[in-house]
Amino acid sequence: MRVLPLIASGLLTSLAFALHAHSDHDHEHKKHDHGHDKHQHDHKHDHGDSLGAHVHGVASLNLVLDGAILAVELDSPADNILGFEYLPSSDADKATTKAAMDTLRQADSVVSLPSAAGCALDDVKLESLIFAALETSHEHAHKHDHDHDHKHGDKEHAHNDLSAQYQFTCSNPDALSAVEVSLFEHFPRTETVILQAITPSGQQGGELSASNNSIRF
Repeated sequence: MRVLPLIASGLLTSLAFALHAHSDHDHEHKKHDHGHDKHQHDHKHDHGDSLGAHVHGVASLNLVLDGAILAVELDSPADNILGFEYLPSSDADKATTKAAMDTLRQADSVVSLPSAAGCALDDVKLESLIFAALETSHEHAHKHDHDHDHKHGDKEHAHNDLSAQYQFTCSNPDALSAVEVSLFEHFPRTETVILQAITPSGQQGGELSASNNSIRF
């Protein structure tokens, strides 16, 4: 596994997601709010660069362990998950999107955690323009269908990403010594995952593949 430099912007997003319910940290993080807001704004494009500026076959997976709380964030070109990146209009595309969303809601389709860590899934959040389009009302969806019928050529040039965020509470976080990425099995169009992590043992990252799909902390 090739060790990579840590890309902080995506991990800060995960960290904020993980610590959202922990008010005892609020005062400490407020001291850095203005700096982080500017830092995250400055790194909006850097976060895309961690995926090679939207490279098909490549996804990023960020993990943050803070006490008993584990946050995991997947960012990927939609093509890796769906096989397309335009807004779904046909019944087949809608069915593919729904099936992918159902699979992504199962955290073990993305990561497999050691059972000894006792990690229970608390929350899942999926984000994508594609997912949002599927979940709109029938009237709104019909408008998108009409628009895209007239812009069919745009399908070939669409570049949509997706994000899946998971929050766990682990009863024995000390046993969280390794993570296996199961994304490759469920979404085989994903060839490379750039994994980055912040844990009590430090910061680390690496490139994973279907044949080398685990990392030890």
